[in-house]
Amino acid sequence: MENSLLDLILLSEKRTNVLLLLLEGPKDIETIKKRLNASATSIQLQVKKLKEQNLIVQEKNLYRLSEIGKIVADKMKPLLDTVSVLEENADYWADRDMSEIPPFLLRRINEFGHCTLIEPQIDRIFELIPRYIDNAEKATRLGAAIPYFHPLFPSFYLKTAENGVSVSLILPQPILRRWVEDYREQTEKFLKLERAKLFVCTDCDRIPAITSADNFMAMALFPKNAVFDRKYIICFEPGALAWGEELYDYYEQRSERIYEI
Repeated sequence: MENSLLDLILLSEKRTNVLLLLLEGPKDIETIKKRLNASATSIQLQVKKLKEQNLIVQEKNLYRLSEIGKIVADKMKPLLDTVSVLEENADYWADRDMSEIPPFLLRRINEFGHCTLIEPQIDRIFELIPRYIDNAEKATRLGAAIPYFHPLFPSFYLKTAENGVSVSLILPQPILRRWVEDYREQTEKFLKLERAKLFVCTDCDRIPAITSADNFMAMALFPKNAVFDRKYIICFEPGALAWGEELYDYYEQRSERIYEI
């Protein structure tokens, strides 16, 4: 081969996109052109190169991935999806401690899809983040691991559970102690609710702040060299919701349920 396969597929965005598109199934040139918003001439040139390297085959007017092409495209997609997730909020990921995310989930960060960064406004630094509140109030199921103290959390999650949302909370021991000492009444009311669960984790001081709901996933990681700043990544795609549920369940399994104070 005159050029390596790696150069062939990575040095042209059009060729990469053609391979990923054909993962969905065979397509004709007109469909490929429309889906990739490119001219027929430019697409035909890239298809020709992919055919020469045996990555795609032509059957009448349809093009499909060859067996080699399927292997290559299947391996490409997770890598490109991972790069896309990390590039979208590159400064955030570069500054965060991801050591508390279990490896089996960290390897699947490509499942997030599109996410956005949310954080407290400078003039409302001690309030809850509006976008987080709006989505939490629309949920029917919500699990949250909370590694930091916020004075509005006990009343907020109590109100959320009283409004019919199934709420499960994981608190590190120091945070639970603060809730009990300063917000005993709210904590006792929360524990009495049928749709509310409270867990304590003994080894969770720097775990991600993770919220797993049926309508969104949010995660705040500790900065590497600074204090916790409540900057959350919030995602809404099905892959992110499933990923967030797995992370929450991972920490719930390491925790002990509290039934009474």
